[in-house]
Amino acid sequence: MPGARLPSTEPPTEAAALAAAGWERRFMAAGSRIEESAALYRALGYEVWLARPSAAELREECGDCRMALELFRVLYTRRPT
Repeated sequence: MPGARLPSTEPPTEAAALAAAGWERRFMAAGSRIEESAALYRALGYEVWLARPSAAELREECGDCRMALELFRVLYTRRPT
């Protein structure tokens, strides 16, 4: 069938699963910056999800830094359904 897509052989990542559920990735931050941003998006009427980044989302020089994975969060938003 023209244009048909084969199913992926890789399991969906958390980011892919969130996108499929309507969540939009905004940015990655830590500390008060992520909390202030989450509060602002909530005040604007968005649902907010904070997820831990995967090592693949970090720059190459930060890939092995466990501290970055513990401190940073990725902010996702979506409009309420």
